[in-house]
This record gives sequence, structure tokens and C-alpha cells, in this order.
Amino acid sequence: MLEVKDLTKTFGAMTAVSHENFTVKPGEIMGLIGQNGAGKTTTFRMILNF
Repeated sequence: MLEVKDLTKTFGAMTAVSHENFTVKPGEIMGLIGQNGAGKTTTFRMILNF
């Protein structure tokens, strides 16, 4: 299971990800969708510790 609680990332004064929460249970498939600059790549990089 993957559980993300209150994930936040800032770059100086800009907030890229703000208080993101979600849970992916075993066997579930999850994807993030959103416009350019919405923080999708930043979210995955934080989860993977890049």
C-alpha cells in the first residue's frame, strides 16, 4: 500500500505541491492527471526520493 499524507513542496516562494493526500491499496492502479505545472512530476519525484 502507498499512503501519502500532507505532501508539500515549495521552490522559494512558489508552492509546487500543496497538502496532497491519497492512498493506493494493493492491486489498485492510480494515475495523476493535470495541466502542465500542476506538480505531477514533482509528486512522483518526492515519492521515489529523487
